[in-house]
Amino acid sequence: MASVETSLNSAVARLQLAVEGLEEPLQVFTLGNCRGTQVQLADLGASLLSVHTADRDGRHGNILLTYGEPRNWLDNNWFLGVTVGRVANRIGRARFPLGEGEVQLPANDGENHLHGGPEGLGTRRWAASPGPGAAVTFRCESADGDGGYPGRVEAELTYRLSEEDELTLEYRARSDRRTPISLTNHAYWNLAAGGSILDHELQINAAQYLELDSGLIPTGELLDLDSTPLDFRRRKPIGRDIDRLPGGYDNYWVVERTGDKALKSIASLRDPLSGRCLDVISSEPGVQFYSGNFLDGSRNREDGSPMAHRSGLCLETHGFPDAPNHSEFPSIMLEAGEEYRQTTIYKFSAK
Repeated sequence: MASVETSLNSAVARLQLAVEGLEEPLQVFTLGNCRGTQVQLADLGASLLSVHTADRDGRHGNILLTYGEPRNWLDNNWFLGVTVGRVANRIGRARFPLGEGEVQLPANDGENHLHGGPEGLGTRRWAASPGPGAAVTFRCESADGDGGYPGRVEAELTYRLSEEDELTLEYRARSDRRTPISLTNHAYWNLAAGGSILDHELQINAAQYLELDSGLIPTGELLDLDSTPLDFRRRKPIGRDIDRLPGGYDNYWVVERTGDKALKSIASLRDPLSGRCLDVISSEPGVQFYSGNFLDGSRNREDGSPMAHRSGLCLETHGFPDAPNHSEFPSIMLEAGEEYRQTTIYKFSAK
């Protein structure tokens, strides 16, 4: 049950949600703007719980997959909505070289390390500070050796909702030792607020993608998109070519090869039925598009409908996957005393 909602300012409200298995209630924050858009956040995993936006007729709906049962957030093996790290995506064989030695990480995806491991940042309680305006900042400390990673890391993520319907995520991190950092949010989008994502139309502003081996680990080769089912340079329905790939889409598209941190247009998503649109702008060099291949209907959404196969999709902006094992990739190594910075903007509209 939720406690009485507390208004922290005109644009942020907070409530506490008792969840079986959590000693302390979940801290849930709601950001709002003059358009009626509402964004719900939680301190567990500095997560994005729900996003309610209007369709072309002004009807609001939740365009994220959100667990109907709060206890599902404690066994979130789909990484629904959480901030994943220290390193997003996969690290091959759960190891990488560092200096004269090698760092061994816990394997949680076959022999590989996925999204920071079984006790990554997405499983932690982050300290929350609301405001100013429609914003909440989450902070988390990760000890030296935490999850196998070297260095004590202080991570920070600010969510900010504008009156122009832009949700900005600003990530910051510092470490006292050289260590890899690559953070992202793992929200599952469904702009129709129900049903499948196969009719959604997607554009990704990339001409290349990373070749993967059978374990979804990059080989180091960048391949051209020409005449492949991964070519989204022109907007097309996700379902058009998805069956040409074994299992569906779970690939990294390369938007920019040098690691330049300037903001750039990454992707654009549209649901033709509702008219809702999502534009993704980021400082990151590429995006992992995942078409919800492992969703199996075993858990339900807030409205009781199952989270079925391909009922949500992820657009994860972050550095190249497995980058610590590929010197030819833009580096994700954070030097001691330096600051990691990442910005991603989700812009909502309907037409």
